[in-house]
Amino acid sequence: MLSAAIMAGPMRRFMVAGGDKRSAANRLLRGMLFAMLVGIVAGASIATAAWVYFAPGVPEFGSIDDYRPMLGTRIYSADDQLIGEFATERRVLVPLEKIPKRLIQALVAAEDKRFYQHGGVDVLGIAKAIFDKIRRPGSKLRGASTITQQVAKSILVSESSYKTATERSLTRKVREAILARKLEGNLSKQEILYIYLNQVFLGHKAYGVQAAAEHYFRKNVWELSLAELATLAGLPQRPSDYSPFLRPHAADKRRAYVLRRMRIEGFITPQEEKAAANEELTVYPRRELYLKIAPYYTEQVRRQLIDTFGERMVVEDGLRVYAAVNLEHQHLAQQSLNKALHNLDKRQGFRGPLATLPTADDRQGFIDAYRQHLDLSGDQQLVIEPGGKYLGVVEEFGRGGRFAVIDVAGRSGVLPLAGMRWAREPKPTERVDFHYITDVRKTLGEGDVISVEATTKRRLTRDPHGWEVTDSIPRKLKKGTTLFALAQEPIAQGALMSVSPASGYVTAQVGGYNFEESSFNRAMQACREPGSAFKPVVYSAAIQRLGYTASTMLDDKPVIYNDPENAMRWKPNNAGEKFRGRLPLRTALKDSINTPAIRLTEAVGIRNIIDNARRLGITTDLKRELGTALGSSCTTMRDLLRVYSALNRGGERRPFKFIRKIVDRDGTVLFDDSAPSDPVATLATRLNGAYQRLSQPTERALSPQTAFLMTALMRNVVMEGTAVAASNIGFPVAGKTGTTNDSFDAWFSGFSSDTVTAVWIGHDKKERPLGIGEYGGKTALPAWIEFMRGKYFNHRKKPVRLSPPGDFLPPPGIVEVAIDPETGLLARPTSARAVIEYYREGSEPTEFTPDAVVIDPTEMNLFDADTPL
Repeated sequence: MLSAAIMAGPMRRFMVAGGDKRSAANRLLRGMLFAMLVGIVAGASIATAAWVYFAPGVPEFGSIDDYRPMLGTRIYSADDQLIGEFATERRVLVPLEKIPKRLIQALVAAEDKRFYQHGGVDVLGIAKAIFDKIRRPGSKLRGASTITQQVAKSILVSESSYKTATERSLTRKVREAILARKLEGNLSKQEILYIYLNQVFLGHKAYGVQAAAEHYFRKNVWELSLAELATLAGLPQRPSDYSPFLRPHAADKRRAYVLRRMRIEGFITPQEEKAAANEELTVYPRRELYLKIAPYYTEQVRRQLIDTFGERMVVEDGLRVYAAVNLEHQHLAQQSLNKALHNLDKRQGFRGPLATLPTADDRQGFIDAYRQHLDLSGDQQLVIEPGGKYLGVVEEFGRGGRFAVIDVAGRSGVLPLAGMRWAREPKPTERVDFHYITDVRKTLGEGDVISVEATTKRRLTRDPHGWEVTDSIPRKLKKGTTLFALAQEPIAQGALMSVSPASGYVTAQVGGYNFEESSFNRAMQACREPGSAFKPVVYSAAIQRLGYTASTMLDDKPVIYNDPENAMRWKPNNAGEKFRGRLPLRTALKDSINTPAIRLTEAVGIRNIIDNARRLGITTDLKRELGTALGSSCTTMRDLLRVYSALNRGGERRPFKFIRKIVDRDGTVLFDDSAPSDPVATLATRLNGAYQRLSQPTERALSPQTAFLMTALMRNVVMEGTAVAASNIGFPVAGKTGTTNDSFDAWFSGFSSDTVTAVWIGHDKKERPLGIGEYGGKTALPAWIEFMRGKYFNHRKKPVRLSPPGDFLPPPGIVEVAIDPETGLLARPTSARAVIEYYREGSEPTEFTPDAVVIDPTEMNLFDADTPL
């Protein structure tokens, strides 16, 4: 009992003490619960108030149909190849079913592992982030933005300014959270993923996974490997920092992190993780398609679209534009024009080395820098591509100046005289073939930096300048030594435009040598004097209005005109200042003689000539003076092509078309100008075209008979006149050369039965002529021939005819007659020089040419100048 009594005291004290502790704990717990309850109530009240206050200003998103992101305009060629894109945000919508499951897994693992559990705002994630910050006050606050919140943020960016939608403020986060909750309430998780995968910014103007896949890997997103998918999945957080092109090492580390997260989440095996982490990726720089494929053409399309729809619609509303360009013809046009410009440049001379490096250290420094530019490291050798252009440094000369030894990025090369015989000092007044160099040392020195082109002995033996000195090529080249030819960028410019006259489609258009150096489109924007290429306007007016024929005799003798208004006199001259007396009209045009064209203009009247030009399609201002007959008034290539196209179409005028069809993002056709003959035209388009032809009268500039007679006369230009170089092209063609005073402009415009093409070559500013002997038939015609022949023949392996055009068929009322070309009269049956010529029925010559031409002595003053009229 005593012991019990002794124990009772301490036990009571213990129980009292224990009771006090339990009471304190209970009070603390109740206080915490109360505070928590108050916090919940307060938080709910604040959240409710925030929702009431901010929700009305948050965009409504009731269904997936409300997702209308910015989409750029995509331009497609005639064979549906993407050739250009114009966008504020480069995005390509792709359905969720086409997106690889592993890409979704990678993004969820890296960006939002609780995506399928939370309701838009990851409260647990936010709480953990705050708790981590409390535990480690010096650490950075870990982000807890969900995929849904990222979608909400991108929607807010599109609805308001980027600055407002991305500012670091409580207001922005509240609005973002409200929209995230709305999205979760109205959309399924799959629909949210669809928006995210098409909306997320992944660097280099690429929005959405398809645009990023096309940009970085040049593949569709469904074609990507696991390593490529993981690389894309690592970009949303910081696209610039993790760019696989700009920062490959950082991108590799981020890829490894994504793969590790996928393995932790059970999406891939350790073996797959290792293989994907070690995979070597081929990554491409951002490319502007419109700068690489058909830049002048796509820029023309862009201008038309902006004129019609406005710039905002073009860069944001997802138009699909189907252009008329034929890519094979477009590439052929650029190659043909550039080749002609390079050939002209060689005839003009060598403008000197790009630089001179006086010391060995300077040369080695340049070679090292050039190797770095070419991404060559260590002992890696440059792979020389046939026809490739490189920079070389002259090291020494061999065999008494017969060749130079050069260094091209560490590789040895030989530049023989045969590869640079044309490199004399530029002198436009001297022909290059009279001033070839005989020693490479007269042009180059040791340490000179030059542009060279990889070549072969076979090519040099065919070079028009070097074939006579192929003995300058060393018989044996050391192993690894490449043969080069001297090269330089041309300073002249040019343009080429080709049209299918039946459809009006502009199938090819090149506005200059290099779009990235000069975007000025000389086919559309340049107004240049056409020279004698304008003469078909004059001759067709004489045929139409005065009934002139191929046999009409014209005077080719000097004439002087007074111009009291300008206090001057004008004496038109022919090329070479030679005059030939009386000659048939066909000869005057064939040989492009000037004074007969002036006399024709006097006969027809300058007003009637200008009216004829307007009907044929020329829109530029034409001077009301006789010199207009010789092409002294400027015009555009497009206008000149309209003239030749009307002649090709039997006098009909048809508008040119760069765009066939425009469709909006929903598939609604906004514009359809497809030709009924277009193989991809719909039945509705064909029926509409047939109706248009029946209901609307044809716009006719000339009668079919006049147009055909003009075409026949221009056939003579090709067969025996100033364009005779085109006589063996392989199919019937007609055309006219044009050269302006002092050879500032060189033209050739012509056509087959189904293609009309024009070529111009000259300098943008009339500061220098093209050079002596540079005229339309020598300078512009070769590019025209190369393009037209390439269009119908395949020269890749051996000449194979593809689909040659037919002949020009005369309309009713035209007869063909054998005439004597000298007199224009009927040829005698035994004549060896008879030619076939065409006439309107009833206008053909009826007299036979005399057996011999007898000259009347009283006509010996034939070439004296006429008195002014």
